[in-house]
Amino acid sequence: MMHTRSAHEANEPKKGLTTKAVILGAALDIASKSGLEGITIGNLAETVNMSKSGVFAHFGSREELQIEVIRKYYEHFSQVVFVPALLKSKGLPRLRHMIDSWLKISVGDNTSSCFFIAGAAEFDDRPGIVRDELVKSVEDWRAALLRAIKESIALGHFKKSTDARALLFQLYSVVLGAHHDSRFLQNPESLALANKLIKNVISSNQNLKSN
Repeated sequence: MMHTRSAHEANEPKKGLTTKAVILGAALDIASKSGLEGITIGNLAETVNMSKSGVFAHFGSREELQIEVIRKYYEHFSQVVFVPALLKSKGLPRLRHMIDSWLKISVGDNTSSCFFIAGAAEFDDRPGIVRDELVKSVEDWRAALLRAIKESIALGHFKKSTDARALLFQLYSVVLGAHHDSRFLQNPESLALANKLIKNVISSNQNLKSN
């Protein structure tokens, strides 16, 4: 009996983690369609077929749940966008892959809204721990892009005169604009236009002597 009880107890943490993963997955799906504010304990409990108290047992508050969702999205974003980019050569090849992948998951068909963009619109003027977590995620991503731009300059892919922060602003703004026009205005030409603008921005900063 003792052996059976010990095995059962050993499985409890694993079961708890599995349940939490299911809840987070459902919350992420809700947020991708309705935003972080679209997540409520009620609709989440209904989605995963649990009681509200059962959901609360894994997340002490709605804000904590939203923070966990942001972290889950950041993990997903890293695996889909950032990690594959690290397999590319440093500098422009890596930067291009980062921008192209981000644009595809933000605007492409059969993709969910990018939390880094949609979340910013939700929480831009709402101070608190959820906004702080979003800001941290966005700043991490922007730092990665800026690092790739600076590497492109150092490796001679971009002109030495290139303003790294200005270029980051330009590239970031194009993706934000494409996200807005594609999802809000439902403009089918947004992705093609964004790709054209990104190509032009990169070309205008390229060091022709390196090609």
